[in-house]
Amino acid sequence: MMSRLAAIVLCLLVLCVGMTVSPVPSLADDADDFGLGEVDPDLPNKIKKWNADCLSCHSEEGVKNPPRKGMDLKLLATLTVDQTRFEHSDHGKTACKDCHTEAYVPYPHLKDAKAKIKGCVSCHQNPAKTIVPEFNASKHFKQHSQKFTCLSCHDSHTMRKAAKIGSAHLASVQDNAMCSTCHDDDARYGKLKSDGKRPDMAAVHDWLPEMELHLNQVRCIDCHTPAADITALSHDVQAKEKAVRKCETCHVPDTDLGRRLYKRLLKDQPGEQGGFANRALLKEVYVVGANRNSWFDWGALAALVLTAGVVAGRAIHRRVKNARQRRM
Repeated sequence: MMSRLAAIVLCLLVLCVGMTVSPVPSLADDADDFGLGEVDPDLPNKIKKWNADCLSCHSEEGVKNPPRKGMDLKLLATLTVDQTRFEHSDHGKTACKDCHTEAYVPYPHLKDAKAKIKGCVSCHQNPAKTIVPEFNASKHFKQHSQKFTCLSCHDSHTMRKAAKIGSAHLASVQDNAMCSTCHDDDARYGKLKSDGKRPDMAAVHDWLPEMELHLNQVRCIDCHTPAADITALSHDVQAKEKAVRKCETCHVPDTDLGRRLYKRLLKDQPGEQGGFANRALLKEVYVVGANRNSWFDWGALAALVLTAGVVAGRAIHRRVKNARQRRM
C-alpha cells in the first residue's frame, strides 16, 4: 500500500516539474501571419522620401528650379504633379515606382521605361472582374477601343473615390470634370473622334430643366450609365438614346439616386424620418419628389377636406336659408 502511494506521489512530482520546465505556447506563437511577413514600420516615411525625389523634378518647383542639368524643361512642364492633391488622392500613400516601376528610378530614366509602366488591372484585379466587361460594352470602348483606357478618364495622381470625398456635390464636381475634359474641349474631343464636330453640351441638354443645378448635384454617369448592383457605379457609358430622360426616375420617394451617387448616404439612413422620405438626402440637397413629406401630404389633404367641408356647409346653409325665406 505504501509503495503504491509513493509511486503516485512520484508521478505527480514529475508531472509538476514537467509543466514548470516545458514552455507554454503563447497566442503569438499560434497566430497565423497569413504569409504577409513582417511589416516595415518605417515604410510610409520611406515612400515619402522616394516620392519626394520624383517630385523634386516632376513639380512646378522642379520646372522653375531643376535639380539636375540638361533636362528637357519643355517636356518636364507637361509631366508635373500637384504634390498636395496627389498625397490626398487614393494613390497618395503609394510609391511612384509601384506603378512606374524601377525603370524610372535612375536618371536618366531607362529608354524602355514607359513600356514597363504597370496597368491599372495589375493591382485592381478584383474590381476589374466587374469593370472590364462593363467598360468593353460601353460606347467609349466600342468607338475608341485603341485609344480609350482607364487613364482617359481617371487621373491616377488626383483621383479619389466618391465615398471618400465626403460630399456628393464635390464628388459630382470631380467626376463631371472627367467628362468635360473631352466633351468641353474641341482639341481633346478631336483626338478621339476626328470625323465629327464636338456637340454643344448646353444645346444637347436643353430639355433638362435647371441644367446647372443638376450638374452640381448629380454626375453625368448617373444618367448615362445603368444603375449598378455590385459596384458603386457602372462603367458601361451608353449612347445618348439610352440616357435617363424621365424625371420620375429620380423625383419620387423610390428615387434612383439611392442606387447611384447617394447610395451610401441612403444605405446608412434609409426610409422616412420626421415625415420626410429619404431624409438623409437633406444633409446635402433637397430633391423635389424624392423628399416628399407625408405629414405635409396629410396636412394638405386635411386642409383640402376642411376647405371643401366649409364650402359645402356654406352652400347648404344658403340653400336652407333661401328655402325658408320662400316659404315665408
